[in-house]
Amino acid sequence: MRTIGFILLCIFAILAPRATARTPMAYSPPSQISVWLYWLTASGARREPYTLCASGHTTWGCTAFCNESGYPCERSQTRAYPYSTNPATISIETDYLLNVVPREMSIDAFHPTAIQAQAIAARSYAYWHIRQGSTINNSSQFQVFVPYFFEALPPASFPDNPTNPCASSNLNRYQRIVCGAVARRHYIAYGTSPNDDLPAFSEYFADIRNRTVNGGQPYLIAVDDPISSHPDIVPDGHGRGMSQKGAGRWARGNLSFNMNRDLGAWSVRWERAEQILVHYYTGVHIRDAANNNALLTPSYRWNPLQINWGTPDNRPPTMDHGGTYPISVEVQNTGISDWTCGYPNFSYVLTYRWAKAGHGEVTGSSWASVCGTPKGDPSPMVNLTIQNIPNWGPGAYTIRFDIYVTSAYGNFWFSERGWRSYDVSVCVGGPCKGFIPAVRKDYP
Repeated sequence: MRTIGFILLCIFAILAPRATARTPMAYSPPSQISVWLYWLTASGARREPYTLCASGHTTWGCTAFCNESGYPCERSQTRAYPYSTNPATISIETDYLLNVVPREMSIDAFHPTAIQAQAIAARSYAYWHIRQGSTINNSSQFQVFVPYFFEALPPASFPDNPTNPCASSNLNRYQRIVCGAVARRHYIAYGTSPNDDLPAFSEYFADIRNRTVNGGQPYLIAVDDPISSHPDIVPDGHGRGMSQKGAGRWARGNLSFNMNRDLGAWSVRWERAEQILVHYYTGVHIRDAANNNALLTPSYRWNPLQINWGTPDNRPPTMDHGGTYPISVEVQNTGISDWTCGYPNFSYVLTYRWAKAGHGEVTGSSWASVCGTPKGDPSPMVNLTIQNIPNWGPGAYTIRFDIYVTSAYGNFWFSERGWRSYDVSVCVGGPCKGFIPAVRKDYP
């Protein structure tokens, strides 16, 4: 029996996924990118007839400090095309992404978590094209890149460390947000093996209602996007991969992506960029290009897409000891494999734990099977009952939603494998101090 137990323990140790694997990788992420730069329209397309930027040009597309009427120019001072060649070979981290990210996603309108997701998608997109040998240009055909756009973020400010702008001491608020988004060299990789580290073709687009569309890659499949359900939404873009405005909604937990507008709270809010990315890109991993392509995401993952609390405003009700509160949760499998129940994983269930400061945790008594949920889509709606509240007195409690697996090699929570539980604060036996929202508004 000892021998059998030892063998099973070894098998479990080999099969158990780890989020911190550092196996030497074959892919070497580039540090530079070569870009052909053209005169651009205000929307980012190449102007016709196509005109390449050259020394002395102060045309939009060649520089953000241009002198043209009708273009989004910064005219406080004119700066000509800054490179001696075209195509220009530039640093991905200290030039290309700093100018691409704020041009692709408005720093004023979007939540910083969505901007971080955009930076990771933009880096991955560049990596993929470089590896493919694509002839990249600065237009919306690829990613809109306008020199000095970072410097032109209002109020226009030229970093006092031009070789490494994010190390400067004089950055304005918007520049600091961009630097925070690109600081970590994370990228999206596709593959079901821990050794798969090639960049994914991380297409993205502006907006779509309710559901994305299928693309030409196994990780670009249509997924439900219920937070993008407001009737004012106007579809914009091809619909494949990450919805930029959808990302903004998930980061805010609001039906509006725009931080300057409130269209009503959604029942779910995602606080981490990787939650956004694994929602829109199916079966991918996030890796760290600055650390030997280290694996940053576990294989077992999930996202709640919506929670129906059964209240008029769809916020958690004030709960009482002895009460029962039926809810429904839309569950997305954001991991790298289907939740097939059988050997070795006998069951996958959505359940929860109660937590309160100073009292530890107690596992809830209600659960819902999510066996058979494929990765990415569809995302089933399952029913739970919130009940048997621990007698820890009145106050703020936390419900920690998580997936629990019964396995031949031992039982585990997804959170024990590196994917955080989804935590919701509720008021028990009120009144509680202050208002406890279903979704915390976390503006910078």
